[in-house]
Amino acid sequence: MMGKSLRPWIAAAPVIALLGAVYAVKGGTSSLFLFLLACSIALVGGFTQLSGPRKVEIQRTWSPLSPLDGEDVEVTVHVRLIGGIPPLWVQVEDCLAGDEQESGKLLFSGFRRNYSGTYRLDGVPRGVYTEGTTRIAWGDVFGWFKRSLYHQGSDKLLVQPLPLRMFSSDGLKGRDEDGSGELSAESTGLASFWDSRLRGYEAGDPLKFIHWKSSARRGELISRVPEEISEPPSCLLLDTDRKSYSAEGQYSQDEQARQEIFEIAISAAAAWLHRESRGAEGFQLCLWPGNRHLQLSGKEGLYKGLEVLAHAQLGADHFDPSLRAAELGNNPAHGQRITVITGYLTSSLVARLLQMADAGAVLDLWCAGELSMPMKDGIAHERSSSFSDKSSFGSFSGDGPGQLSAQLRKHGIHIVPLLNYTSTGMKLETGGGEHGIA
Repeated sequence: MMGKSLRPWIAAAPVIALLGAVYAVKGGTSSLFLFLLACSIALVGGFTQLSGPRKVEIQRTWSPLSPLDGEDVEVTVHVRLIGGIPPLWVQVEDCLAGDEQESGKLLFSGFRRNYSGTYRLDGVPRGVYTEGTTRIAWGDVFGWFKRSLYHQGSDKLLVQPLPLRMFSSDGLKGRDEDGSGELSAESTGLASFWDSRLRGYEAGDPLKFIHWKSSARRGELISRVPEEISEPPSCLLLDTDRKSYSAEGQYSQDEQARQEIFEIAISAAAAWLHRESRGAEGFQLCLWPGNRHLQLSGKEGLYKGLEVLAHAQLGADHFDPSLRAAELGNNPAHGQRITVITGYLTSSLVARLLQMADAGAVLDLWCAGELSMPMKDGIAHERSSSFSDKSSFGSFSGDGPGQLSAQLRKHGIHIVPLLNYTSTGMKLETGGGEHGIA
C-alpha cells in the first residue's frame, strides 16, 4: 500500500524539479505559473493522501441468501469510513469470491462517510467463500495521488450444490434401468425410510407425535409410530476417488467428463441430505476414501453437510483430521440404511457392497455414470476404486455387467442410475474447486 502511494511522488518530483530549473534559468511568468501549478497539485495530492480515512468498516449482504451452484449472486457492499476528512471520491474493489471470480468494482463520489452499492457475480461455482478482501482507494481530483486501505472480511458465502430432482411425496420418481416405466417407492426401496413409521392419527396419540407436513399434504392427521427399538442413523457414503469416475478406470480419462460425472454424484448427495434433514432425527455423511464422518441432524446438520459437499473435490478429503474415524464400510451396524454414491458399477465395488450387505446393512447404490463398464470382447473391464482392496475383500467372479446388477439385486441392494434425473440445463462442469479463500 505504501509503495503505491509513493509512486506518484516518484513521478512528480522530477517534473517539479525540471519546471523549477527552467524558471531559475530562464525566468518568465509562464515558467513560474507552471512551476507553481505543479507544486499546488502535489500539495493538494499530499494533503488528500494524509488527511484521508484512518479505518474502514465493510458489511456485505447478498441475494439469494443460499445460492445454488452456477447461480448469479447479487452482492451489496456497505462502506463506512472512520477518521480523517471524507475524500472527494472513493473506489471500492470487493473480492468476496476470490481471484477466480471477477471482483466487484464500485465508484462513489461526494464528501460522505457512508456508501452503499451493488454488484453481480455471474455463475458462482459451488464452494465456501470466506475472508474476501476489499480494497478502498481514494485520491485527488485528477486521480493521480491515490491511497488505499485493505479490509479482510469475515463473511462466509456458501454456494450449495444443485440437488437432483429425485424425490416426490410418493418416493423416488424417474425411469427404471430398462427405461420401461416409472420407479415406484416399492421398486426402488428408496422411499423415505421414516414413511414406514407414519400412520393415521388414532385417538389418544400425543400431539408431539403428529407429523404436520405429511398431515397437510394428505389432508388428514398423520402420526409417527413410537420407536420401540433404537434404529441406527442412516448414512451416506460418497466416493471421491478419481478412478471411480473414469469410464475406463484410467487416469487418462478426459478430466471434464470425469468432473461432470462427479458433479452428478454431488447433486445426488445434496438431494439425499435435503431428504434426510426433513424426516430423520440424525444421519451421517462420510466421504470415501478417508472414512471420516459427520454426525448430523436437522437443519443445522443439513447446512453443515452442504458445506462439506460444497468443498468436496475428486481425490481430496476436506474433513477436519480431529473427526474420529468410522469404519462404516467394514463394520456397518446391523439394519443400518446406507446409501452409496459412486461413478461406475464395477466388480470390485460389488464385492465390497456384498460384504456390507452380509454384515446386515440395508444398501442403496446410486451410480452417477453408466451402470456397466465399457465392454470389450463381451467382458466388462475391471478396475480398482476407493471401495476396493483385493487383499481384504477379494474379487467378484461375475463377468458381465448384467451379472453384476443381478448379483446386487439378489442380495436386496437397489441400484439407481442417476443419469435418469439429470437435465440438459444442469451446469455440470462447474463447482468443486479450492477457491483459495475457503
